[in-house]
Amino acid sequence: MRKVTLSRTDLQVSGPGLGTDYFGSQIDRAVSIQLMDHYFEAGGNLIDTAEVYARWIPGGDHKSEQVVGQWLRERQVRDQIVVSTKGAHPNLESMQVPRMSKSEIEADLDSSLQRLGVDHVDIYWLHRDAPGYPIGDILESLEALRAAGKIRYYGFSNWPQPRAEEARLIAAKTNIPGFVASQNLWSLGKVNIANADATWAYIDEPFAQWHQQNNFAAFPYMTQASGYFRRMESNTLDQLPQDARVRLLFDHEENRQRFRRAVELQKRDGLTLNQVALGYLIGHPFPVIPLVGPKSVADLDDSLKSAETALSAADIAYLESGR
Repeated sequence: MRKVTLSRTDLQVSGPGLGTDYFGSQIDRAVSIQLMDHYFEAGGNLIDTAEVYARWIPGGDHKSEQVVGQWLRERQVRDQIVVSTKGAHPNLESMQVPRMSKSEIEADLDSSLQRLGVDHVDIYWLHRDAPGYPIGDILESLEALRAAGKIRYYGFSNWPQPRAEEARLIAAKTNIPGFVASQNLWSLGKVNIANADATWAYIDEPFAQWHQQNNFAAFPYMTQASGYFRRMESNTLDQLPQDARVRLLFDHEENRQRFRRAVELQKRDGLTLNQVALGYLIGHPFPVIPLVGPKSVADLDDSLKSAETALSAADIAYLESGR
């Protein structure tokens, strides 16, 4: 499995990374353990979770971190895994109210460390932005946790480009490493923002250029567009209700055109559609580590094979615009 060295760190991470949002809840514990075993045996080393995962599922609260922690202890592989988790997510009942104080960030981190059974995490992500909250204060809080040995590096998830740039400039001015990567929504399928979570942030073409200019790594989520292209390929999309998430988020004319162009590349090069979708991401000229969320070993195998294919700049431009 390919490994990517993150700038401003000593981390080498495998692509794809294993997303675990439904591990221990909708994906039962035994299957979750099997998936982590299979990923590790294939050479994978990046396992991504979050303090808030599956809180929206009855009985799912904290199950992801718990099952990841169980696996780390039972397999005794902590020193071979890049452990990635997220905190500072707003309360689900008040998503527009930020939780970004130093005490809130540290409380979330401490609870994650306890569930994971580790004394530090390798990458700690702020799960949402807190618009208007001083970035200098946020960086100061994270630096204190880094100095305490609780985190090695930190990144942001769901932050827009202006805030990312402000954070970069402040880090340079104060001579600290600052954020080392992003974890935003990004895939070949463009999201219909009118139907999306207002607290999500995206990597669009200008933000991708920002990543390239700053050699800034991206760990995108929802990288397979919630299965949109797979359903288009199998002619099963229209079998779903119109209010199904994949249709609300991804079913619009631009994505239908992208699907048609993806099929052209698929046939031309003998690829699978998943290879085209993930190859679109990793073909960009900066480190991209797609996160995948398999529900079965077959799903995982498909993603592992697909993530070895990087498309050319010309193919990426063609998929985006037809030119």
